[in-house]
Amino acid sequence: MEINTQTQYLGFRNKLTNWLSDSLNREKQAQYVIFFSYGGVEKRCQVWNTAAPDAKTAINRVLKFVEQLFEKNRVLPAFLKFDIVRNIEKKPWLDINNEVNKQKHNNHYRKGISFDSNFEVCFLEQEIYGRALIRGIVYNQPNFWDEKNINDTIKVKYPKLNKKIELEKLNHVWVFDTTSVIYENDQFIPLHTGYPFNGVRILEENKKTHIESIIEKNAEFLHREIQENGQFVYGYFPAYNRLIKSYNTVRHCTSLYSLIETFEVQEKPEYWPKIHKGIQYALEAFYREVSATTAYMIDGPEDKCEIKLGANAALILMLTKYQEITGDDQYLKYAENVARGIQTMINHEGETTHVLHYPSLELKEKFRIVYYDGEAALALLRLYQINQDSTLLETVKLMFEHFIAKKYEKYHDHWLSYCVNELTKIDPQEKYYEFGLNNYLKHMKFIQERKTAYATFLEMMMSAYKMVTRLKEQGNEALFSKARFEELKELIELRTEYQRTGFFYPEVAMYMAEPQKVLNAFYVRHDRFRTRIDDQEHNLSGYVAYLNHFQN
Repeated sequence: MEINTQTQYLGFRNKLTNWLSDSLNREKQAQYVIFFSYGGVEKRCQVWNTAAPDAKTAINRVLKFVEQLFEKNRVLPAFLKFDIVRNIEKKPWLDINNEVNKQKHNNHYRKGISFDSNFEVCFLEQEIYGRALIRGIVYNQPNFWDEKNINDTIKVKYPKLNKKIELEKLNHVWVFDTTSVIYENDQFIPLHTGYPFNGVRILEENKKTHIESIIEKNAEFLHREIQENGQFVYGYFPAYNRLIKSYNTVRHCTSLYSLIETFEVQEKPEYWPKIHKGIQYALEAFYREVSATTAYMIDGPEDKCEIKLGANAALILMLTKYQEITGDDQYLKYAENVARGIQTMINHEGETTHVLHYPSLELKEKFRIVYYDGEAALALLRLYQINQDSTLLETVKLMFEHFIAKKYEKYHDHWLSYCVNELTKIDPQEKYYEFGLNNYLKHMKFIQERKTAYATFLEMMMSAYKMVTRLKEQGNEALFSKARFEELKELIELRTEYQRTGFFYPEVAMYMAEPQKVLNAFYVRHDRFRTRIDDQEHNLSGYVAYLNHFQN
């Protein structure tokens, strides 16, 4: 919210003065460096900084700059963020360069940088990524410092400073942490300091209340991405507002699935017109009948058109969720026809075929990605729960015999976690419960140590949590004792926090090219802060399950 009256400004100034005084006077520093980031939703924020020998001078400079900004425009913009520099370290440039090149996960360098000891040319961590000063070509190749982007940003941020950085000639740089706040709803909200939560707000309200607001805001974002023809805006690389131009049948359907799923938290009747357009787009663009009772979903350009097992499953998941929420069966025939298509891709031993050519239906790839199998099993089971077609349940059980024999629990698949939870409701055999337990038990250490927002972890664990809770309620002590239930709950709480590190709060979005495009979206940090529709889907589904089912 903009500050556009004198009364609002004076209240803000008083709170700012108190925060600066309290923060700067806590400890003696060699120099006092403060950043002030300010901007609106339309374009990337501006960043001003000052370095002073004492706290009083630094505070006076900040207050003077803010006052001049208000007097000039008679308004302060919606996003106002302040960072006080801490823990300044002089480092050899080669060490910093190597650290970025050798990161286990890209874009996780979480410190600010100054190219001189006086902080004449310096950047916050958020500026580094918002301006792509550290850059990667593809997500699985090392990041690097981009000299051109650094110098282009210097020209924008410091137009009066005739300075050019030549990375090869650098000897030392100064890196730092920050104590930070963002001003929102007439108060300063403190932000985390340091890896891996750097720059993300500290929760000062009930976590579930906060997650409910994230769900609502992200659902609004996802709804907004549906265009008039029903197709989504597929995604962005937000540092320079670059559209992701490809498209994908699976992600179209599962993104609609998750948007519909948010109605389990809060109904938004105004979303239905666009949701219906999205469903209709899927049926017109991707659904193809090959007989009166059998259909497939297609994907890819016309000259390389293919049928993917996962795309067929995604349509069923979307349509069954729609019917579950609305009670409307108008799309049931499409789900049933595609289910028969899926069944043609499963042999008598429960093995799947992943990709066919279209329209020939010839084999293209026996296997593409392991997640197709669990997704297909879940889709058939969800449809069975609606129409009670026994052949669907028989097919899922056949698939599970294959999964168990081939030890599919080693893949720790979130779709299989969903599916085994549903299957044990229908047929509570011990072998299914054992599979569901093993699907997460051997992965807990990895989940504990993964320092990134990896959304499918929460989906997998919430499905397991529901299954284990049912074991406890049924008094099955033998199986429940294997579940490490308290550890599971701790991991769920941990992952709900980690997912917030991949959410475009204002304090992160404001540094991107067009904040309004990505505000309240989820992103993938290690892939250039990619903001794609399926990134919304996975985060939403996990959070909806947590909000509705988790009890601590």
